[in-house]
Amino acid sequence: MTAYLKKPELLAPAGRKDVFQAVLEAGADAVYVSGKHFNMRRHRKDFHFSDDDLRDVVAYAHSKNKKVYVTVNILVGEREITLLLEYLNFLKSIHVDAIIVQDHAIARLCQENAIDIPLHASTMMNVNSIEAAAFLKKYGFTRVVSSRDITIEEVGRIREATGLEVEYFVHGDMCTAQSGHCYGSGIIFGKSSNRGQCLKPCRWAYDLVSERSGETIRENAYVLASKDMCLVEHVPDFIDAGISSFKIEGRMKSSDI
Repeated sequence: MTAYLKKPELLAPAGRKDVFQAVLEAGADAVYVSGKHFNMRRHRKDFHFSDDDLRDVVAYAHSKNKKVYVTVNILVGEREITLLLEYLNFLKSIHVDAIIVQDHAIARLCQENAIDIPLHASTMMNVNSIEAAAFLKKYGFTRVVSSRDITIEEVGRIREATGLEVEYFVHGDMCTAQSGHCYGSGIIFGKSSNRGQCLKPCRWAYDLVSERSGETIRENAYVLASKDMCLVEHVPDFIDAGISSFKIEGRMKSSDI
C-alpha cells in the first residue's frame, strides 16, 4: 500500500452546545452533531440541537475554520419524506459541511431536489468492501465511514481503489453486532435501533445464572460489551492507510469526558 501523508482530520462528537465548544477548544478539526429530527439517538430529548442551535454552531465553527457534519442517519418512513425534504433544505441553507446518512433514499432525494450537501455514508451502511464503496460513489457520496468490522488494510484498499475519503472510528463504544444489524433493543423494549431509539441493553451489567442449578455464577457482569475501542497506538498505521478522518464516538457524553 502506498504511504499517504495528508494530515487526517480529527472528528469529535457533540450533543450539546457546551460540548461543541469544548471539543473545538480541545483541537477538533470537525464536529458531528444531531438535529432534533432523523438522528440515531432520539431517545435522549435533553440532547441534540434545535434548528436555531444548528445555525449558530455552524456559523461559529466556520468562523474558526472548522467543519460541522449533521447526522441524518435513521431509516426513513414514507410519511416522513415531506418533513425530511424541509429539513435537508434547511441544512443546505445554513451551509453544513456534510450529512451522515444510512438510508439510500436520502441520497436520491438530495439528487432529485438539487440539495448539494456532501454525503458521508454512515457506519450503519456497513461499507466493508471496495464494491460497496464504489456503488455509493456513483450516487454522490464523497466519504464512507467504514465498517468497524474490517481491518486497517481493507480500509486502505477501499480508499486506494475508489478515491473516496474514509472515516474510521478510533475511540468509543464498540457494537456487539455488526453496525445497524442489532435488534436487541427492538425485541426487548420495542425501541428500534434503526429508528434512533436504541436503549443499548448490550451496555448493561447482568447477573449470570446457571440454567441447571439456578445459582448465580457472576454478578454485575459486562459480558456483551466488556471494552470500549481505544486505538491510539495504531494512529501511525491509520495515517499510512490514508484514512481521512479519525472519528471519536459519543454524542451522548458530557464535556468533561
